[in-house]
Formats: sequence, structure tokens, C-alpha cells
Amino acid sequence: MSALLAAGALAAVSLAAALAFSLYGRRYRSADDETAALSRIRRALRVGLPVVYVVALVAMVGAGWLDAVDAAVAALPGGESAVGGAATVVVGLSAPAVAVAAGYFGAFPAVRELREVEVSAATVAARLARYAAGLAGVFVLVVLAVALAGDSLASGAGFAAAVAVLLGVAWAGSPWLVRLLQSTREPTTDERDRLGRLCDGAALDPRAVRVLEVADAKQAFAFVRGLPGRRHLFATDYLLDELDDGTLRAYLALQAGRARVNHLEVRAAVVVGTALFTLGPLLGVLSVPGVADGTVALVALAAGLFGLWAGQRLVYRADAAAAERTSREAVETAIERYAELNDARMEWGRLTSLRRMEPPLRRRIDRLRDRAARE
Repeated sequence: MSALLAAGALAAVSLAAALAFSLYGRRYRSADDETAALSRIRRALRVGLPVVYVVALVAMVGAGWLDAVDAAVAALPGGESAVGGAATVVVGLSAPAVAVAAGYFGAFPAVRELREVEVSAATVAARLARYAAGLAGVFVLVVLAVALAGDSLASGAGFAAAVAVLLGVAWAGSPWLVRLLQSTREPTTDERDRLGRLCDGAALDPRAVRVLEVADAKQAFAFVRGLPGRRHLFATDYLLDELDDGTLRAYLALQAGRARVNHLEVRAAVVVGTALFTLGPLLGVLSVPGVADGTVALVALAAGLFGLWAGQRLVYRADAAAAERTSREAVETAIERYAELNDARMEWGRLTSLRRMEPPLRRRIDRLRDRAARE
């Protein structure tokens, strides 16, 4: 009975989320400024979908969902083991994601029309399913590792060490995690030769190259993942099709610059460190002798926000390095083409800059021009 009630609660939240995002997206389907309309829809999804998840989880827990999952897993062979406990946690926390998917697909028709893409809902559903399945598998491993660690996580030092180990494993294994979560392929001979030539000009020396298959969704981007000296380059097929050699070289130089200043790693360290030292004292996991837990949390939060603000300078350094390697004009064109191809805004607010640890695109171009004027 609990499972049926939980399923009913999930269905109700999913229907409400799909309807709400559908109505919101419909407001902008005929907007004159498509980029602004897409920005509003994306912001609504970014803020609203986590709320949908929390509402669905609370509704399902109130209907007895976790008890039903625990009883079902316990009835299976090995259900009382650490693996069974990990499966209980993953299943219990993953099911509300159905409501999140429903909300996303409510807005999908508007996004598809505004971006003028041909990707079907079935294709997007398959990609989301693969992404969700991969994340669930990773989550199972994490929960299982926590269960096996047991009492070693009871102390603050043990907990911090476990977080550090987890981050290190994720950093080293990030190239394979990308390949697990997304559809990639080997580059063709022509693509490999072109990327090899342009990477040399951009001072980027990836250990391997993979192409992300997202042309039907018109997603143009590239990034590097992995440890220094063993980084892998991922580039979308749409990016390779749309950029000429000069612009693509400059875009790759931007990625090389970010890898050189470790922008992603610094951002992850700031975010995780802030969360750890802000929530840890409040949850009783970490403590500083002689200092009130609330004070530690406030100081950690302030330091984290300052770190995200100061970390934006790393992007400026990466841009400057790319301009020196190629040219200022080519880097500016690469930034503008990125925004154009992805229907992204050139300006965004301070909170978005902090969240991304990245200044707006227009400000990056202005900084490059100011730097050139001073030289």
C-alpha cells in the first residue's frame, strides 16, 4: 500500500511539474528575443527542478516510500548486506527524479522551438536515461564505499580524508565518467588530423580525443578532463562542423588556458570545501576547538564566496594566454561564436558569475580589449 501511495504522490507531482513548466515555456515560444527567452526558461529549470525534486521526495517519504523500498530490498538475497543498503539509498533517492524529468519535458517543446533543433523527445529521453543510469551506478559505489568505511568516518579528520579521496578518484576518472554518462565516438581520420593540428597551435596536448554526438541538439562546446599530463579532450560534433580552423584553434586555446590554471579543479575545491566547512560544523561532523560551530560555518561561507569571486580571475588569465597563443581577435570571435551557437547570453548577473566562477562573456571581451589598449 505504501508503494502505491508513493507512486500516486510521484505521479501527482510529476503532472503538476510538467504542466507548470509547459505553461511557463509557452509564454516565450513566440518571443522576439529568443536568447533572452531561452535564458529565462533555463533559469526557471535551474531553480525549479531542484524544488520539484524536493517536493516529490517529501511527498513520497510522507507516503511511506522509503519503508516500502527498504522492505522490498530486504526481501532479496543479500538485501541486508552493505550492497543492499546502498541499493536502498539509491532507489529511494532516485525515484523522485521522475518528477524532475517530467518538469523538463514540460518545457522541452518551447526550448526545441526557440532553438530550432530537430532532436526528438525520445532521443532526449534516451540520453537522460543513460545519464541517470550512469549517475545511479556511481552513487551506488559511493554509498557502498561509505558503508564499508564505517566508523572511520566518525571523526572530522576521517570524514575530510574520505572527501579528499573521493574527489581525487573523481578527478582521475573524470574522462571515463564522461564516456559513461554521454554518447561519444572516436574522431574520424579527418577530424583527428584537424584537431591534432589545431591543438598544436593552441598549446593543447590531450592524451585522447573523443567526439560528443549532439549535433541534433545544436550544442557547441569542448572541454578537457583528467589529471595534468593525462587529460582527455571532448568536443561536440556540432562545434567541429560550425567553427572554421582559426576560430576553433582559438576556442581550443581557451580550453588549454583553463586547464593550465586548473579552473575546474579550483572551482570544485572551493565549492566542496565551502560546503564541507559550512555544513560540517552545523551537522556535527567537523568542529574547531574553542570556536562556535555557527561562527565556523559563517567564516567558511564568506571565504567560499570570496574564493568564487576571486577565482574569476583565472578565466581572465586563461583568456589572456589564449590571445597570446593565437590572437585577441580570434579569441573574441571564438567567445562570440560560442554564445551564438548555443543561444547563450553575453551578460549575466553576479550570482551566476559566482556559481560558475566565471565572468560574463561580454566582460571577458572587454578585459581583452583593455589589456590590448594598455600594451
